[in-house]
Formats: sequence, structure tokens, C-alpha cells
Amino acid sequence: MKQIQKRILLQVVLGFLLGRVSIFGLNPVGIAYFAAGFTEGGGVFPVALAVFLGMSCTSMSLETAICGGMVMFTLSLASDMLSKRGIHIKMGHAAIISALASAALWTLQLWMLPYNVYNIWLAVLSSIMIIACTRIFHDGIHFLLHPRKYRELGNEEMASTVIIGTLAIWGFPEVAVSGISVADIIVYFVLLLAGYCYGAGTGAVAGTAAGILFLLCGRPAEVIGLMALLGICSGIVKGQGRLLMVLSFFASAISLNYLLDGSNMEQGTMKAIILSGIAFLCVPVSFLKKLGRSGENPPSEKKGVQDIMRRRLEEFSDAFNKLSNALMKQTDDKYGMNNHDMRKMMNEMSEKVCGNCTNRDNCMGQIAVCKPEIFNTLAVAQEQGCILPAQMPAEFLDECIYPEKFLSEANQNLYMARTLMGFKNRMAESRRVVAGQMKEVSEMVKHFAESMPEIKDFSLEIEEKIIGELDKKKVVAEDIFAYEKQDGRLEISLQAKTSKGRLVTSAEVARVLSHVLGRTICPSAESRKVLVNEMVNFVFVEDTPLYAITGVARIPKDGEEISGDTFSCITLPGGEMLLALSDGMGSGSDAMEESKTVIELLEQMAEAGFSHSSAIRLINSLYMSREEEAGYATADIVILNLYKGDCCFLKNGASATYLRHNKRVMMIEGQTLPVGVVHEIESYVGKVGISGGDYVIMMTDGVSDCFMENEEDLSGYLKRCEIINPQEIAKHILDEAVRRSGGKASDDMTVIVAGIWERV
Repeated sequence: MKQIQKRILLQVVLGFLLGRVSIFGLNPVGIAYFAAGFTEGGGVFPVALAVFLGMSCTSMSLETAICGGMVMFTLSLASDMLSKRGIHIKMGHAAIISALASAALWTLQLWMLPYNVYNIWLAVLSSIMIIACTRIFHDGIHFLLHPRKYRELGNEEMASTVIIGTLAIWGFPEVAVSGISVADIIVYFVLLLAGYCYGAGTGAVAGTAAGILFLLCGRPAEVIGLMALLGICSGIVKGQGRLLMVLSFFASAISLNYLLDGSNMEQGTMKAIILSGIAFLCVPVSFLKKLGRSGENPPSEKKGVQDIMRRRLEEFSDAFNKLSNALMKQTDDKYGMNNHDMRKMMNEMSEKVCGNCTNRDNCMGQIAVCKPEIFNTLAVAQEQGCILPAQMPAEFLDECIYPEKFLSEANQNLYMARTLMGFKNRMAESRRVVAGQMKEVSEMVKHFAESMPEIKDFSLEIEEKIIGELDKKKVVAEDIFAYEKQDGRLEISLQAKTSKGRLVTSAEVARVLSHVLGRTICPSAESRKVLVNEMVNFVFVEDTPLYAITGVARIPKDGEEISGDTFSCITLPGGEMLLALSDGMGSGSDAMEESKTVIELLEQMAEAGFSHSSAIRLINSLYMSREEEAGYATADIVILNLYKGDCCFLKNGASATYLRHNKRVMMIEGQTLPVGVVHEIESYVGKVGISGGDYVIMMTDGVSDCFMENEEDLSGYLKRCEIINPQEIAKHILDEAVRRSGGKASDDMTVIVAGIWERV
């Protein structure tokens, strides 16, 4: 608050000085200064009074000062009248209103008093200068009232600030002490300040403006070039230290004056430069650094940390992707022995069994079992699990004296080979599952990196307004910044505490933020509900324009105590609500375990930030990697985005979902396999818009099958339903399904209904 008061005081002082500026006996500059600052806040009445006093303390006539005061009063009155109609004037409007008021007063004066062409030109010039100067002064006053730490000073703001300062010095009273002009001291001091804080470019602009000011005060035209060069010199040597900079500035002034004028500098001017240098050396270095930082680029510490996090996440994503590709290259399924494996096995058999046979030298059977024709026999044997005697070559049966021993050994080796191939295939399958999981993790981390919210800085005006409004509730706030997510939703973080023992809730703070930002803000679920007398971090999020209420009705299959259906209705970050329904294979506790696994894993992954399609694929891979008896479960997922107003459907073997809008019913169904059936699973994905008054109805096949007599029967039933409460709708649908199935539940039955309404 002290900083704001200092800026308003500076604004008032400048108003007084600009009110003293006389151009052809008029003061359009003071009126334009008031109009430019009128729409930027700050002091309105104090500035108007200061400008009027400045006009009254000059050689201008009292009538001119009164006319200027009437113009400023007219602008204030017009603004008040327009604001009552909900119209807030801007800088351009203020300039035009002031110019029209000035023109009206001039017209009245010319009508009542004698005039000539010179008076008409003055009237036109005054109105034009009011409009032009208002636009010129606006950027400088905005920078004056709303400075931003580490904000780069724009060219328009720099030029406007220099012009305001120059005119203020022009309006400075002519005060001289011992022959030294106070205005000259201020001019040279400003040159040193501009060069030291902002460099040679700004010094040159300030010097040129100072030269024009001296020219208007009656000095020779060469002074413009002299002052511009002095400004450049002050910026060039700023890195050598302040003392050396002041000495170089003094030496440059004497040298340039001698080169341009051919004579020595006046003693009054030399003394003014020396005094300005002494005053500059007395200014604290910390103040100069603080003033100079307003022209630097922001350090963006939060932005830098955010970029580092994004790069690290991208590196993690690439690492997981490379691991996935490496594992996939090693995943070679082997479903049977090739010719090489068969030949090797038969050769080993021949050596092992026939090696100690007494009839080996005379037996032709060992040659027959190694012929290519035997490979067809072994291929058939792999399918049936053993080699039968009838499948062996006739030469082998005629020659071999131990056929039973040979076949027994061959079948044992065949069994071992089949077992080894099964083990290798299982290992390959496991590697494929792990590779798929790593691929999904890579995509998930990449999604995290791409969807990281952008840090959004509040303007100083908004930040100070938030701090001021919270201060009224005895709340001290600091470190206020916001994140803007990809969908445009705002998330605000701040440190806050109460003062003087006040009890303030986070909901009260949210109402203040809503009022200032013009958006509906609410505390996040993770934040504390009450502020304490020590600094604590609070997070507030932009509330969703829609909200949803859910209702669930379910009964198990007749004869079962436990339903095999499992459901979930949870709120996710980002203004989303997850509705999930899973039907396990069969009924009872076994089916419940299957569906429960799907829902629990889905909840955990959704809350962790996994995309829903990636979550389904990961869950499916976990199912496929289990060693116990295979099972499956359906997955029916609905994601309600209550901020953007859309609804996304993901289906794997699930029954149709219905969306009711007014009296129209849309059926969403997808022909996909349940979770745990195949390795590579794909979900049916659909997306529609939602609005207030819509209902989303989900159900398992135990309910939908009861309405299968007529394909449009369920849609027609939902159209005729007049119930509003989602819980009652779910119960009504379930009761109707039981009635249509003859009063009994032939399967597990579950119905989920979500009603969507607009916030008021």
C-alpha cells in the first residue's frame, strides 16, 4: 500500500508541474495529463486539483485555469454518467470527451466575446493537442502507476516517460541558488540516472529531450546535439563505476561545449553538472539496481523450473520407449520345431538308442528315421503329443529290433521339446507384456510433459487488487501466481495467513478471487479449509460451469449373495468426473474379483493422470500376464468434462450407454472385446457434447437384456421417463428390468445414472 501511495504522490507532483506548462498562453498539456491518467486509476481528484493549482500559479489568465478545471470536471461527470449505464470509458474516450469539452468552451467564448482568426486557430490547436498528448502520456502514466518488476520497458513507454519528465522540468519554477539553476541540476541528474540504469540508447533519448527543453528556454539549437551526446557518454561508461562515470560526464560536457561553441562553459552550468554528479553519487546503489531491473528481462524462476521438468519428463519418456523397442525385438514366439530342430533331435536319438545296439551295423532303420520324410510324421506328432508306431517308416519297423524302446525315448524327447518351447513362448509373452507396459508408461510420461500447465503472471494491478481486497478481510497474501491448463482452466496458488486473530475460511478467499478475476473460483480439495496465523500454501481452481449428481441401483443374480458387477463414480482433477462399470465373467465372488480388479486399477491410474485408453491397455496387459486361469471383465467408462462440456465414452465388451437430452435419447455402443481376452486390445471411443439437463445412463447386460424384446424399447422407455432425481431414475430402470424378466434377476444387474446441471 505504501508503494501505491508513493506512486500517487508522484502522479500529483507531476500534475502540478505539467499544469504550469504554458503553450501560447494555453495549457492543453495539463488537461491531457489528467485525461491520460483518468482511466489508469490512481488519484483522480488530487491530480485534478494539482493540475488546476499548477495552471493558477503561472502567467496564464485565471479564465484559462477555470476553463481547464471545467474540462476536467466535465470528463469526471461524463464518466460517472456512463458508468451508471455499465459503460466504462477508455483512454481514447477520455481524450475525445476532453477535446469536445474544450472545443465547446472555446465556442462559447468566441460567441460571447470578439475574436479573430488567431483565436480560432488556438481553439483548434488546443483540441488537437489534448487528443495527441493524451495518447502520448498514456503509456508513461501506465508505467508509472503499474510498474512490473523485471518487465522490459517498451519503446512507447520509454518515449512517453521521457516526454512527461521533460515537460515536468519545463514547468518547474525558475529557481536559482547562487546563480545555479535548480532545473539544470535536475536535467543533468536525470541524464546520469538514465544512462546508468538503462544504457546509452535511453541516455540519448533523454539527452535529446533535454536539449529540446533548453532550446524552448532560449538556448542555441546546438544544445540538442550536445545533450544527446552527453546522454550517450553517460551510458557508455556506466560499467566503470559511478565515480568514474561522473568524472567522464563532467569532462565530456566541457569538451563537447568547447568543440561546439568554441568557448568555455559557463560557471553556472559547470556548477550545475558538479552538483548533479554529487547528488547522483549520494543515491543508494540498491535503489539504482532496483530501478534498473525494470528494464531487464525477468529471471522466470518458476518458468525455468517448469522447462527443466518438461525436459526431464521427455527424457524419461524416450528411455521407456527405447526399452520397450528393445524388448519387442527379443520377443520371438516359437510355436513348433523346425526342420533343423527335428533333424537334430532324430540324430541325437539315433546316437543315443542305436549306439549300443548289437544290430547297429546291419540295421537300416537308423537311416530311415533321418530321412526328410520323417519330418511330416514329427510335425503331426507335435500336435497329438506322441509318435505312434504306425506313423514310423516301414524300413524302421522291419529293421529295428527295439522299436518300443526307440519310440519311448523319442516321445520323451518330444515332450521335453514341447515343454521347453512352451516355456520360451511364455517368456516371450511376458517380455511382450512388459514392453507394452513400458510403451504405455512412455506415452503417459510424454502426455504429462505436453499437458503441463503454463505459468500465467497476473498484472500488478490485479495482484495489488487481490492483496488489497484480502487485506480488508485481515488476510495477508503473497507469492500469488496462476497456472493456465491446456483447456484454459485457471489454477491459482498463493501463500496466505490471517492477522489479528481473525477466523477466515478458504471459501471467503475464493469469493474474493472470484470478484477480482471475474471467474468462479473455489478452493481445491487438497487445500486447508481455514486460514491460520502462519503462512500456508493454498490452491484455488476455477470452478466448472456444470456439475453432476449420480445415482446407482444394483442387485445380484438370484441365488448369489455378491454381485459380480463393480462400479465407480469419482471426481478427477481438471473438472472431470469418471463413471466406470465392469461386469466380471460369470457371477458371484469370482466375477466380483475380476470386475473389482479392473475398477480399482482404473481408479488408481486415472487419479495418477494416465489417459483412459492407456489405462485400459495396461490393465489388459496385467490380465494377460497372470499365471492363474484366464478370466475377463467388461469395461464401460464415461468421462464427463464439466468444464468444457463434453462426454467421452470408452467401451470394451460393455452394453450400450444412453444419453438423454430433453426428450431425445442417443444410444452409444461399441463392438469390442472385454479386458483379458486378447493381447492387443482396442477400445471403442466416442465423444459428444453435454449441457445442463442431460442424463447419462449406464448398465450391465443383465439390465439391457431385459429390454431386448424391441430394439427401441429402452430408448422409448427413457424418453417417457419424467423422473428428475438420478437415484430414482436408476432404481426405476432396475425395477422395470426385474419386472420384464418375470420378477427375478437372471444375471447381476447394475444401473448408473448421472444428471448434469448448470451452476447458478
